[in-house]
Amino acid sequence: MGRRSRLQLHGFPIEVTTDTTIADVISDRLNRGRKIGKSALQNVEYIRNHPFGQTKVSLLTQQQLYAFAENLSDSDRTPQTVAGYMTHLAATLKWAHRRGTLLPIEVVSLAMETLWEDEVLARSEERKRRPQIAELNAILTALTNNRRQKLPIAVLVVFAIYSGRRLGEICRLRWEDLQDNKRQILVRDMKHPRKKKGNNVWCKLPPEALEIIQAMPRTSEYIFPFSERSIGTAYRRHRDKVGVVDLRFHDFRHEAISRQFEIGKSASFVAKISGHKNGGCLYRYEHVEEVGDKFADWPWFDRVLEICRALHV
Repeated sequence: MGRRSRLQLHGFPIEVTTDTTIADVISDRLNRGRKIGKSALQNVEYIRNHPFGQTKVSLLTQQQLYAFAENLSDSDRTPQTVAGYMTHLAATLKWAHRRGTLLPIEVVSLAMETLWEDEVLARSEERKRRPQIAELNAILTALTNNRRQKLPIAVLVVFAIYSGRRLGEICRLRWEDLQDNKRQILVRDMKHPRKKKGNNVWCKLPPEALEIIQAMPRTSEYIFPFSERSIGTAYRRHRDKVGVVDLRFHDFRHEAISRQFEIGKSASFVAKISGHKNGGCLYRYEHVEEVGDKFADWPWFDRVLEICRALHV
């Protein structure tokens, strides 16, 4: 029997076994490691509370990991969703191994390699969704007509369309990080595939985005002192109310980047707005449909400025 077959059946040979479980490793990482993102946290907490979480890591086999991934798939989860669970699990096991936990890390690598090959796991499909003006008009009208809605959601939606900033980034923007004369702002902790904290990037502000910022009142250290969760929930509720299908807040970042290309800006210029350092990543957001500015004379820009000024009262 070859070495690979032995690993698949019996796991990586470890002379000393321990009672440390997958759940123990996850708890240790959450207590001692760097803070992880919301989706990663949800995934590893699910695994910790699952019966599979009681598996002893020193006796872990490729078959067990493969079977758990298939179990996730049997619960109507897509291969992209299963990939999220397994990738975060593998990262946690590797984190523990680097800190001295006895576990067959080679088995983890082999299991992940096989799961990708067998397409039990799959990468997320590239989104190309861009909002239509009529869809935006309907959502923004619903938001502003709802007198019970106190948060200025419309302001953040329009700002995202012009600035290209993610919702979490918008809610973290600070007045002290704004440089009006250079038309730029420091985006703190910008999303990065490896660097989760401290990835602070200076980004250019399109003129419309800067004008919206300048119209906001200084009531806090934050320019938009609102809860990311509350904004997201309210946006989705009003979107669904008017029947707009599958338009995520993050799609406004795609829209902003695509718009810059459509009005004739170069990739190097657009990257200064988006914050991308990698050209390939930038072009994942670029979905050019036509030449010109579809937001020229869009009345919602002026209406949002009025909403901003009303917040001063």
